[in-house]
Amino acid sequence: MEIKPIRNRRTTEIILEQIKEFMIRGHLNPGDKLPTEMELAEKFEVSRTSVREALSALSLTGVLEIRQGEGIYVKKSPSNAIIEPLSFIFLLEKDQLQNILEVRKALEIEAADLAAQRRDEEDLNSMRTLMEEMEKDLPEAKNSENTDLAFHLALAKASKNPLLDRLMNTVQETISQTLHVTRALWLHSGSTERLFEEHKEIYLAIAAKDNITARQFMYEHLIKVEKELRRLHEQQVL
Repeated sequence: MEIKPIRNRRTTEIILEQIKEFMIRGHLNPGDKLPTEMELAEKFEVSRTSVREALSALSLTGVLEIRQGEGIYVKKSPSNAIIEPLSFIFLLEKDQLQNILEVRKALEIEAADLAAQRRDEEDLNSMRTLMEEMEKDLPEAKNSENTDLAFHLALAKASKNPLLDRLMNTVQETISQTLHVTRALWLHSGSTERLFEEHKEIYLAIAAKDNITARQFMYEHLIKVEKELRRLHEQQVL
């Protein structure tokens, strides 16, 4: 690979772009070891600080792995290099619940549709167990926030689309944030049973392989959450 010297104020950004370009073109592949910080600085003709910043950014987003005492490597899982940078974007959006809800709709409505078409008995057993745990926790629903999230992740897994499953797991922390807020709302309003019923409706549609109904129930569930968040935002509660 031919590393071009850099003479620009946006040094770190350009280093990032060049390294990503090497990966796209196949000059760097999963598991490959990169030159040292010093070697990269010499080839780019920049300071080691700029190189270190770029490498740290790529490490945080899951593209590179910095192994102490060993060197810098391209992460072995190709999906990580594509998906994990999204986690950084979602963390930046952590206070934008409306944005997160829109992402949830895009992912989860399609996931419900695919899950209804592709789920197997293992998927159904996982979701059924989670539904039973959620029901046992009524009416206080003190421990069901984690169960709620696990249900949505199990549904994504049942879609049998590894990329969709990976996306859902990548954004789970921000999804958890919306669940935390909306669950608090339902607890306050005494509607935990209704929340359970909504999940049960989705589960039963998936069990019946009724993808149209599963899609509709997931849409209605997320729209209700979105409306409640918008109301609270207008009241400046959020």
